[in-house]
Amino acid sequence: MHDNILKKLLIIGIFILFVLASTITSIGVKYNSNQILPFGDPYFILLSDYTDGAGDENLWALQLRFDIDLGVVESEFDNKSLPLITDQWVEIRIYIDLNNDWMEIYYNGELLHQKLWSAGPDNTGQGIVNLSAVNLFSDLRTAVYFDDLTIEEVGGGIIWSDNFDSYEDGSSIHGQGGWKGWDNNSEYSAYIRSLKNRSSPNSLEIKAFSDIVHEYFGNYSGEFVYTAWMFFPENIKPYRPDIKGPESGGVGTKYDYIFDSIDPNGDDVYYYVDWGDGEVVEWIGPYGSGEEVKIDHFWSEKGEYEIRAKARDALDLESEWSDPFYVTISNPPAAPEIDGPPRVRVNKEYEFNFYTVDPDGDDVKYFIDWGDGYYGETYFYPSGSNIKIKHIWSTKGNFTIKAKAIDVYNAESNWSSLEIIVPKAIESYFNLKILSWLYELSPNVFRIIKYLFGL
Repeated sequence: MHDNILKKLLIIGIFILFVLASTITSIGVKYNSNQILPFGDPYFILLSDYTDGAGDENLWALQLRFDIDLGVVESEFDNKSLPLITDQWVEIRIYIDLNNDWMEIYYNGELLHQKLWSAGPDNTGQGIVNLSAVNLFSDLRTAVYFDDLTIEEVGGGIIWSDNFDSYEDGSSIHGQGGWKGWDNNSEYSAYIRSLKNRSSPNSLEIKAFSDIVHEYFGNYSGEFVYTAWMFFPENIKPYRPDIKGPESGGVGTKYDYIFDSIDPNGDDVYYYVDWGDGEVVEWIGPYGSGEEVKIDHFWSEKGEYEIRAKARDALDLESEWSDPFYVTISNPPAAPEIDGPPRVRVNKEYEFNFYTVDPDGDDVKYFIDWGDGYYGETYFYPSGSNIKIKHIWSTKGNFTIKAKAIDVYNAESNWSSLEIIVPKAIESYFNLKILSWLYELSPNVFRIIKYLFGL
Protein backbone atom coordinates (compact mmCIF):
# COMPACT_ATOMS: atom_id res chain seq x y z
CA MET A 1 0.00 0.00 0.00
CA HIS A 2 2.76 2.42 0.98
CA ASP A 3 4.65 1.60 -2.26
CA ASN A 4 1.53 2.33 -4.36
CA ILE A 5 1.16 5.77 -2.76
CA LEU A 6 4.84 6.55 -3.49
CA LYS A 7 4.39 5.48 -7.10
CA LYS A 8 1.34 7.71 -7.50
CA LEU A 9 3.19 10.67 -5.97
CA LEU A 10 6.13 10.04 -8.30
CA ILE A 11 3.83 10.01 -11.36
CA ILE A 12 2.15 13.25 -10.21
CA GLY A 13 5.57 14.85 -9.71
CA ILE A 14 6.70 13.87 -13.21
CA PHE A 15 3.47 15.27 -14.67
CA ILE A 16 3.99 18.60 -12.85
CA LEU A 17 7.57 18.82 -14.15
CA PHE A 18 6.31 18.14 -17.69
CA VAL A 19 3.72 20.93 -17.39
CA LEU A 20 6.34 23.34 -16.05
CA ALA A 21 8.73 22.45 -18.86
CA SER A 22 5.97 23.01 -21.43
CA THR A 23 5.16 26.37 -19.88
CA ILE A 24 8.79 27.49 -20.03
CA THR A 25 9.00 26.52 -23.67
CA SER A 26 5.81 28.36 -24.50
CA ILE A 27 7.15 31.72 -23.26
CA GLY A 28 10.05 31.51 -25.65
CA VAL A 29 13.13 30.46 -23.65
CA LYS A 30 15.68 28.99 -26.05
CA TYR A 31 18.48 26.68 -24.92
CA ASN A 32 21.66 26.81 -26.96
CA SER A 33 24.19 24.53 -25.23
CA ASN A 34 24.72 26.30 -21.89
CA GLN A 35 23.13 29.55 -23.10
CA ILE A 36 19.69 30.41 -21.78
CA LEU A 37 18.43 33.11 -24.10
CA PRO A 38 15.15 34.98 -23.56
CA PHE A 39 12.87 35.41 -26.56
CA GLY A 40 13.25 38.59 -28.52
CA ASP A 41 16.93 39.63 -28.45
CA PRO A 42 19.89 39.36 -30.84
CA TYR A 43 23.35 38.40 -29.54
CA PHE A 44 26.99 38.88 -30.42
CA ILE A 45 29.07 36.08 -28.85
CA LEU A 46 32.78 35.26 -28.82
CA LEU A 47 33.87 31.78 -27.70
CA SER A 48 37.20 30.66 -26.32
CA ASP A 49 36.44 27.05 -27.29
CA TYR A 50 33.97 25.71 -29.84
CA THR A 51 33.48 22.25 -31.32
CA ASP A 52 30.47 20.93 -33.25
CA GLY A 53 28.53 18.56 -31.05
CA ALA A 54 30.48 19.47 -27.92
CA GLY A 55 27.42 20.93 -26.20
CA ASP A 56 28.23 22.36 -22.79
CA GLU A 57 31.95 21.92 -23.40
CA ASN A 58 31.84 24.99 -25.64
CA LEU A 59 33.11 27.98 -23.67
CA TRP A 60 31.84 31.55 -23.84
CA ALA A 61 34.22 34.47 -23.40
CA LEU A 62 31.81 37.30 -24.24
CA GLN A 63 28.06 37.55 -24.77
CA LEU A 64 26.53 40.89 -25.75
CA ARG A 65 22.74 41.05 -25.63
CA PHE A 66 20.79 43.79 -27.43
CA ASP A 67 17.50 44.53 -25.67
CA ILE A 68 15.13 46.73 -27.69
CA ASP A 69 12.54 46.82 -24.85
CA LEU A 70 15.00 48.13 -22.25
CA GLY A 71 16.97 50.10 -24.83
CA VAL A 72 20.36 48.73 -23.75
CA VAL A 73 23.27 46.64 -24.96
CA GLU A 74 24.47 44.45 -22.11
CA SER A 75 27.53 42.37 -21.36
CA GLU A 76 25.19 39.68 -20.16
CA PHE A 77 27.56 37.75 -17.89
CA ASP A 78 28.48 40.95 -16.04
CA ASN A 79 25.29 43.07 -16.00
CA LYS A 80 27.19 45.97 -17.54
CA SER A 81 25.22 47.99 -20.08
CA LEU A 82 25.18 51.03 -22.34
CA PRO A 83 22.29 52.71 -24.21
CA LEU A 84 21.28 50.80 -27.35
CA ILE A 85 21.72 52.77 -30.56
CA THR A 86 19.21 52.05 -33.30
CA ASP A 87 18.83 52.91 -36.98
CA GLN A 88 22.50 53.49 -37.64
CA TRP A 89 25.64 51.42 -38.03
CA VAL A 90 27.43 51.00 -34.70
CA GLU A 91 30.91 49.56 -34.12
CA ILE A 92 31.45 46.68 -31.70
CA ARG A 93 35.17 46.58 -30.85
CA ILE A 94 36.82 44.08 -28.51
CA TYR A 95 40.47 44.44 -27.58
CA ILE A 96 41.78 40.94 -26.76
CA ASP A 97 45.15 40.41 -25.08
CA LEU A 98 45.67 36.64 -24.92
CA ASN A 99 49.22 37.13 -23.57
CA ASN A 100 47.81 38.70 -20.41
CA ASP A 101 44.34 37.06 -20.46
CA TRP A 102 42.49 40.34 -20.75
CA MET A 103 39.81 42.01 -22.86
CA GLU A 104 38.14 45.39 -23.19
CA ILE A 105 34.68 45.74 -24.77
CA TYR A 106 33.72 48.93 -26.61
CA TYR A 107 30.33 49.83 -28.05
CA ASN A 108 30.12 52.86 -30.32
CA GLY A 109 33.53 53.92 -29.07
CA GLU A 110 32.52 53.81 -25.40
CA LEU A 111 33.97 51.31 -22.92
CA LEU A 112 31.27 48.86 -21.89
CA HIS A 113 33.33 46.49 -19.70
CA GLN A 114 36.79 45.02 -19.16
CA LYS A 115 37.71 41.71 -17.56
CA LEU A 116 39.66 38.45 -17.91
CA TRP A 117 39.23 36.84 -21.30
CA SER A 118 39.10 33.39 -19.66
CA ALA A 119 36.54 34.38 -17.00
CA GLY A 120 33.81 32.41 -18.78
CA PRO A 121 30.01 32.81 -18.56
CA ASP A 122 29.91 32.61 -14.77
CA ASN A 123 33.14 34.58 -14.28
CA THR A 124 34.65 31.49 -12.68
CA GLY A 125 37.84 31.52 -14.73
CA GLN A 126 37.01 28.25 -16.46
CA GLY A 127 37.58 29.58 -19.98
CA ILE A 128 40.52 28.98 -22.31
CA VAL A 129 43.01 31.59 -23.45
CA ASN A 130 42.06 31.23 -27.09
CA LEU A 131 39.94 33.02 -29.68
CA SER A 132 37.95 30.11 -31.09
CA ALA A 133 34.75 31.33 -32.76
CA VAL A 134 32.11 34.02 -33.19
CA ASN A 135 28.42 33.22 -32.85
CA LEU A 136 25.75 35.59 -34.20
CA PHE A 137 22.37 34.60 -32.84
CA SER A 138 18.88 36.10 -32.71
CA ASP A 139 15.58 35.29 -31.08
CA LEU A 140 14.21 38.57 -32.40
CA ARG A 141 11.44 38.25 -34.97
CA THR A 142 12.68 41.20 -36.97
CA ALA A 143 16.07 41.43 -38.67
CA VAL A 144 19.37 42.87 -37.45
CA TYR A 145 22.38 43.31 -39.70
CA PHE A 146 26.14 42.77 -39.40
CA ASP A 147 28.86 43.96 -41.73
CA ASP A 148 32.65 44.28 -41.95
CA LEU A 149 33.71 41.71 -39.36
CA THR A 150 37.49 41.85 -38.89
CA ILE A 151 40.22 40.30 -36.74
CA GLU A 152 43.36 42.42 -36.70
CA GLU A 153 46.53 41.39 -34.92
CA VAL A 154 48.04 44.36 -33.18
CA GLY A 155 51.22 45.19 -35.10
CA GLY A 156 50.57 42.37 -37.58
CA GLY A 157 47.67 43.58 -39.73
CA ILE A 158 44.35 41.98 -40.61
CA ILE A 159 44.33 38.18 -40.31
CA TRP A 160 40.65 37.61 -41.19
CA SER A 161 37.73 39.69 -42.45
CA ASP A 162 34.36 39.27 -44.12
CA ASN A 163 32.43 42.15 -45.67
CA PHE A 164 29.98 39.85 -47.53
CA ASP A 165 30.57 41.71 -50.79
CA SER A 166 31.52 38.53 -52.66
CA TYR A 167 28.18 36.84 -51.89
CA GLU A 168 25.11 37.03 -54.08
CA ASP A 169 22.30 39.20 -52.71
CA GLY A 170 19.61 37.04 -51.14
CA SER A 171 21.81 33.96 -50.79
CA SER A 172 22.07 31.79 -47.70
CA ILE A 173 25.38 32.18 -45.89
CA HIS A 174 25.28 28.70 -44.36
CA GLY A 175 28.16 26.72 -45.80
CA GLN A 176 29.81 29.76 -47.43
CA GLY A 177 32.98 31.53 -46.37
CA GLY A 178 33.51 29.29 -43.37
CA TRP A 179 30.12 30.17 -41.84
CA LYS A 180 27.84 27.42 -40.59
CA GLY A 181 24.89 26.87 -38.29
CA TRP A 182 25.31 26.19 -34.58
CA ASP A 183 26.51 22.62 -34.08
CA ASN A 184 26.68 22.57 -37.91
CA ASN A 185 22.88 22.48 -37.99
CA SER A 186 21.72 23.16 -41.55
CA GLU A 187 18.43 24.64 -40.28
CA TYR A 188 20.33 27.65 -38.93
CA SER A 189 20.97 29.99 -41.81
CA ALA A 190 21.35 33.76 -42.18
CA TYR A 191 21.12 35.64 -45.46
CA ILE A 192 23.05 38.16 -47.47
CA ARG A 193 21.03 41.32 -48.11
CA SER A 194 21.63 44.62 -49.84
CA LEU A 195 18.75 46.18 -47.90
CA LYS A 196 21.08 47.45 -45.17
CA ASN A 197 24.79 47.73 -45.85
CA ARG A 198 27.62 49.72 -44.37
CA SER A 199 30.00 49.14 -47.25
CA SER A 200 28.12 48.41 -50.46
CA PRO A 201 26.70 46.16 -51.68
CA ASN A 202 25.80 43.61 -48.98
CA SER A 203 25.49 42.86 -45.29
CA LEU A 204 24.55 39.81 -43.22
CA GLU A 205 20.91 39.61 -42.13
CA ILE A 206 20.18 37.77 -38.89
CA LYS A 207 16.57 36.81 -38.20
CA ALA A 208 14.97 34.47 -35.70
CA PHE A 209 16.07 31.86 -35.31
CA SER A 210 19.39 32.26 -37.09
CA ASP A 211 22.43 30.99 -35.19
CA ILE A 212 25.56 31.41 -37.34
CA VAL A 213 29.10 30.43 -36.32
CA HIS A 214 32.56 31.13 -37.76
CA GLU A 215 35.53 29.32 -36.25
CA TYR A 216 39.13 30.56 -35.92
CA PHE A 217 42.12 28.37 -35.07
CA GLY A 218 45.52 28.81 -33.48
CA ASN A 219 44.90 32.11 -31.68
CA TYR A 220 46.30 31.10 -28.29
CA SER A 221 48.56 34.09 -27.86
CA GLY A 222 48.96 37.60 -29.15
CA GLU A 223 46.97 40.82 -29.08
CA PHE A 224 43.96 41.26 -31.33
CA VAL A 225 41.24 43.73 -32.12
CA TYR A 226 37.94 42.12 -33.13
CA THR A 227 35.65 44.55 -34.93
CA ALA A 228 32.06 44.08 -36.10
CA TRP A 229 29.52 46.62 -37.29
CA MET A 230 25.87 46.19 -36.34
CA PHE A 231 22.65 47.84 -37.54
CA PHE A 232 19.68 47.45 -35.20
CA PRO A 233 16.55 48.87 -36.87
CA GLU A 234 14.16 50.68 -34.61
CA ASN A 235 10.86 48.98 -35.26
CA ILE A 236 8.41 51.12 -37.21
CA LYS A 237 4.93 49.93 -38.09
CA PRO A 238 4.25 48.97 -41.72
CA TYR A 239 2.55 51.43 -44.04
CA ARG A 240 -1.18 50.99 -44.53
CA PRO A 241 -1.76 48.49 -47.36
CA ASP A 242 -2.74 49.40 -50.90
CA ILE A 243 -5.58 47.41 -52.47
CA LYS A 244 -6.07 46.78 -56.18
CA GLY A 245 -8.69 44.72 -57.98
CA PRO A 246 -12.14 44.77 -59.61
CA GLU A 247 -14.50 47.47 -58.39
CA SER A 248 -17.60 45.52 -59.40
CA GLY A 249 -18.69 41.99 -60.17
CA GLY A 250 -21.32 39.31 -59.89
CA VAL A 251 -22.73 37.23 -57.08
CA GLY A 252 -20.87 33.95 -56.56
CA THR A 253 -17.89 34.77 -58.78
CA LYS A 254 -14.37 34.74 -57.32
CA TYR A 255 -12.27 37.85 -57.90
CA ASP A 256 -8.57 38.39 -57.23
CA TYR A 257 -7.41 41.34 -55.14
CA ILE A 258 -3.83 42.53 -54.68
CA PHE A 259 -2.57 43.75 -51.29
CA ASP A 260 0.85 45.23 -50.62
CA SER A 261 2.49 47.10 -47.78
CA ILE A 262 6.03 48.31 -47.20
CA ASP A 263 7.67 47.83 -43.82
CA PRO A 264 10.23 50.60 -43.14
CA ASN A 265 12.48 48.07 -41.40
CA GLY A 266 12.26 45.57 -44.24
CA ASP A 267 10.49 43.06 -41.98
CA ASP A 268 8.15 40.42 -43.36
CA VAL A 269 4.48 41.40 -43.16
CA TYR A 270 1.16 39.68 -42.54
CA TYR A 271 -2.25 40.83 -43.75
CA TYR A 272 -5.67 41.05 -42.14
CA VAL A 273 -8.50 41.55 -44.65
CA ASP A 274 -12.12 42.48 -43.94
CA TRP A 275 -14.23 41.83 -47.05
CA GLY A 276 -17.20 43.84 -45.75
CA ASP A 277 -19.62 40.90 -45.80
CA GLY A 278 -18.77 39.42 -42.40
CA GLU A 279 -15.91 37.35 -43.83
CA VAL A 280 -12.29 38.09 -42.86
CA VAL A 281 -8.82 36.74 -43.59
CA GLU A 282 -6.84 36.69 -40.34
CA TRP A 283 -3.13 37.49 -40.59
CA ILE A 284 -2.14 35.58 -43.68
CA GLY A 285 1.63 35.50 -44.29
CA PRO A 286 4.48 36.06 -43.92
CA TYR A 287 5.29 37.96 -47.12
CA GLY A 288 8.23 40.14 -48.04
CA SER A 289 7.99 43.87 -47.50
CA GLY A 290 6.51 45.38 -50.66
CA GLU A 291 5.58 41.97 -52.10
CA GLU A 292 2.24 41.95 -53.90
CA VAL A 293 -0.08 39.37 -52.36
CA LYS A 294 -3.04 37.97 -54.31
CA ILE A 295 -6.11 36.89 -52.32
CA ASP A 296 -9.43 35.88 -53.89
CA HIS A 297 -12.96 36.29 -52.59
CA PHE A 298 -16.59 36.03 -53.69
CA TRP A 299 -19.73 37.65 -52.36
CA SER A 300 -22.90 35.60 -52.01
CA GLU A 301 -25.37 38.48 -52.13
CA LYS A 302 -25.97 41.59 -54.16
CA GLY A 303 -24.78 44.77 -52.47
CA GLU A 304 -22.19 47.52 -51.95
CA TYR A 305 -19.16 46.27 -50.04
CA GLU A 306 -16.13 47.92 -48.44
CA ILE A 307 -12.83 46.04 -48.39
CA ARG A 308 -10.33 47.11 -45.73
CA ALA A 309 -6.97 45.68 -44.77
CA LYS A 310 -4.13 46.24 -42.38
CA ALA A 311 -0.57 44.92 -42.19
CA ARG A 312 1.40 43.58 -39.23
CA ASP A 313 5.16 43.17 -39.06
CA ALA A 314 7.13 40.32 -37.51
CA LEU A 315 7.08 42.07 -34.12
CA ASP A 316 3.27 42.32 -34.14
CA LEU A 317 3.27 46.06 -34.79
CA GLU A 318 0.17 46.83 -36.85
CA SER A 319 -0.37 49.41 -39.54
CA GLU A 320 -3.34 51.73 -39.80
CA TRP A 321 -6.36 50.45 -41.70
CA SER A 322 -6.14 50.89 -45.44
CA ASP A 323 -8.33 53.34 -47.27
CA PRO A 324 -11.63 51.59 -48.04
CA PHE A 325 -11.88 49.85 -51.40
CA TYR A 326 -15.49 49.83 -52.61
CA VAL A 327 -16.98 46.95 -54.60
CA THR A 328 -20.44 46.72 -56.14
CA ILE A 329 -21.83 43.19 -56.53
CA SER A 330 -24.91 42.46 -58.64
CA ASN A 331 -26.88 39.43 -59.79
CA PRO A 332 -25.67 38.18 -63.18
CA PRO A 333 -27.90 38.23 -66.27
CA ALA A 334 -29.47 35.05 -67.59
CA ALA A 335 -27.53 33.15 -70.24
CA PRO A 336 -28.47 34.78 -73.55
CA GLU A 337 -30.70 33.18 -76.16
CA ILE A 338 -29.11 32.97 -79.62
CA ASP A 339 -31.36 32.72 -82.65
CA GLY A 340 -30.41 32.49 -86.33
CA PRO A 341 -30.01 30.17 -89.33
CA PRO A 342 -28.16 26.91 -88.54
CA ARG A 343 -26.74 26.71 -92.09
CA VAL A 344 -25.15 29.61 -93.93
CA ARG A 345 -23.24 30.18 -97.13
CA VAL A 346 -19.58 31.10 -97.15
CA ASN A 347 -18.78 34.81 -97.59
CA LYS A 348 -22.38 35.87 -97.12
CA GLU A 349 -23.60 38.09 -94.27
CA TYR A 350 -26.23 36.67 -91.90
CA GLU A 351 -28.11 38.21 -89.01
CA PHE A 352 -28.40 36.65 -85.52
CA ASN A 353 -30.55 37.64 -82.58
CA PHE A 354 -29.30 37.86 -78.97
CA TYR A 355 -31.64 38.23 -76.02
CA THR A 356 -31.35 38.14 -72.21
CA VAL A 357 -32.96 39.50 -69.06
CA ASP A 358 -31.00 40.90 -66.11
CA PRO A 359 -32.73 40.12 -62.75
CA ASP A 360 -31.78 43.58 -61.41
CA GLY A 361 -32.95 45.34 -64.56
CA ASP A 362 -29.40 46.51 -65.33
CA ASP A 363 -28.28 47.29 -68.85
CA VAL A 364 -26.32 44.49 -70.50
CA LYS A 365 -23.81 44.00 -73.27
CA TYR A 366 -22.86 40.84 -75.14
CA PHE A 367 -19.50 39.23 -75.69
CA ILE A 368 -19.64 36.96 -78.75
CA ASP A 369 -17.27 34.27 -79.98
CA TRP A 370 -18.24 33.48 -83.60
CA GLY A 371 -16.25 30.24 -83.59
CA ASP A 372 -14.04 31.20 -86.54
CA GLY A 373 -11.42 33.17 -84.62
CA TYR A 374 -13.41 36.40 -84.55
CA TYR A 375 -14.85 37.96 -81.42
CA GLY A 376 -17.22 40.83 -80.83
CA GLU A 377 -18.43 42.99 -77.97
CA THR A 378 -21.57 45.13 -78.16
CA TYR A 379 -22.59 48.38 -76.52
CA PHE A 380 -24.83 48.27 -73.45
CA TYR A 381 -28.55 47.78 -74.13
CA PRO A 382 -31.58 47.75 -71.83
CA SER A 383 -32.37 44.41 -70.22
CA GLY A 384 -34.84 42.40 -72.37
CA SER A 385 -33.85 44.04 -75.67
CA ASN A 386 -33.61 41.88 -78.78
CA ILE A 387 -30.21 42.68 -80.32
CA LYS A 388 -29.49 41.89 -83.99
CA ILE A 389 -25.85 41.39 -85.05
CA LYS A 390 -24.52 40.31 -88.44
CA HIS A 391 -21.54 38.10 -89.25
CA ILE A 392 -19.80 36.52 -92.28
CA TRP A 393 -17.91 33.19 -92.29
CA SER A 394 -15.07 33.13 -94.83
CA THR A 395 -14.41 29.40 -94.69
CA LYS A 396 -16.53 26.25 -94.82
CA GLY A 397 -16.93 23.94 -91.85
CA ASN A 398 -18.74 23.48 -88.54
CA PHE A 399 -18.67 26.39 -86.10
CA THR A 400 -20.08 27.15 -82.65
CA ILE A 401 -21.31 30.62 -81.79
CA LYS A 402 -20.89 31.30 -78.08
CA ALA A 403 -22.15 34.33 -76.19
CA LYS A 404 -22.40 35.64 -72.67
CA ALA A 405 -24.12 38.72 -71.24
CA ILE A 406 -22.38 41.19 -68.91
CA ASP A 407 -24.20 43.83 -66.90
CA VAL A 408 -22.94 47.32 -66.02
CA TYR A 409 -21.37 45.94 -62.80
CA ASN A 410 -19.39 43.28 -64.71
CA ALA A 411 -21.61 40.47 -63.48
CA GLU A 412 -21.34 37.79 -66.17
CA SER A 413 -23.89 35.21 -67.29
CA ASN A 414 -23.12 31.64 -68.23
CA TRP A 415 -22.20 30.95 -71.85
CA SER A 416 -24.83 30.03 -74.47
CA SER A 417 -24.05 28.37 -77.79
CA LEU A 418 -25.48 27.74 -81.26
CA GLU A 419 -24.06 25.29 -83.80
CA ILE A 420 -23.51 26.65 -87.33
CA ILE A 421 -22.77 24.70 -90.51
CA VAL A 422 -21.15 26.27 -93.55
CA PRO A 423 -21.74 23.50 -96.19
CA LYS A 424 -18.75 21.96 -97.88
CA ALA A 425 -20.48 20.11 -100.76
CA ILE A 426 -22.32 21.54 -103.80
CA GLU A 427 -25.45 19.50 -103.06
CA SER A 428 -25.77 21.27 -99.71
CA TYR A 429 -26.53 24.48 -101.56
CA PHE A 430 -30.10 23.41 -102.37
CA ASN A 431 -30.82 22.45 -98.74
CA LEU A 432 -29.25 25.69 -97.58
CA LYS A 433 -31.44 27.75 -99.92
CA ILE A 434 -34.60 26.01 -98.68
CA LEU A 435 -33.67 26.42 -95.00
CA SER A 436 -32.72 30.04 -95.48
CA TRP A 437 -35.97 30.69 -97.38
CA LEU A 438 -38.01 29.06 -94.59
CA TYR A 439 -36.25 31.17 -91.94
CA GLU A 440 -36.84 34.39 -93.88
CA LEU A 441 -40.48 33.43 -94.53
CA SER A 442 -41.31 32.68 -90.90
CA PRO A 443 -38.75 32.22 -88.08
CA ASN A 444 -41.41 30.48 -85.96
CA VAL A 445 -42.27 27.94 -88.70
CA PHE A 446 -38.53 27.43 -89.24
CA ARG A 447 -38.02 26.59 -85.55
CA ILE A 448 -40.86 24.03 -85.66
CA ILE A 449 -39.44 22.31 -88.77
CA LYS A 450 -35.96 22.42 -87.23
CA TYR A 451 -37.28 20.70 -84.11
CA LEU A 452 -39.31 18.05 -85.99
CA PHE A 453 -36.50 17.07 -88.36
CA GLY A 454 -33.60 17.48 -85.95
CA LEU A 455 -31.94 20.08 -88.14
